[in-house]
Amino acid sequence: MLKIATLAVRTLLLLFGAVVLGVSITLAKQQALGSPPPETSFGSFTGAFGILVSLIGLAALFIDKLPAIVLLGADGLASAFYLAGAIALTVALKSVSSCTSDDNGPQVQRFQNKLLNGGCEDAADVTVCPGLRDQPNLNLLKGRCQRVQADYVFEYLAFVFGVAVIALTFVLTRNGGSRRTAYV
Repeated sequence: MLKIATLAVRTLLLLFGAVVLGVSITLAKQQALGSPPPETSFGSFTGAFGILVSLIGLAALFIDKLPAIVLLGADGLASAFYLAGAIALTVALKSVSSCTSDDNGPQVQRFQNKLLNGGCEDAADVTVCPGLRDQPNLNLLKGRCQRVQADYVFEYLAFVFGVAVIALTFVLTRNGGSRRTAYV
């Protein structure tokens, strides 16, 4: 029963990693000026690392050659990366009070946020954002803002499920459910 639960949680982690990677890459591709913000790049790395760890964990459920400590360490590292990425995105988006409001305050906040505006530069005392060339692009900013929110929500979920899979793997190996050999 524990093996089935571990399989289900690892499969969910694989899906969460794919979503985080896909959303982060989509946000990075929308960067029109300069390089993507580090929070977005770290999200891409976190998603890819999470996918890799999930695939290794899924394989380890059926192949008993990998020591449990390696799995626990990889899962712990992936969970820490998910949490760090989610916190970084949350902090970077903190200045935006609402992703969907049409009031002037939140619109200006979205326009000024580095995760959302696609890169800006100051030219003759005017801020120009090539990624928002066709004004008004308020719906574009709303969409980007919601993508960032989705990205950090899935990273928080992956962290929670990562901690769950660590606990399941620990209990499973303590009960001898998936490891037939002892490592000294």
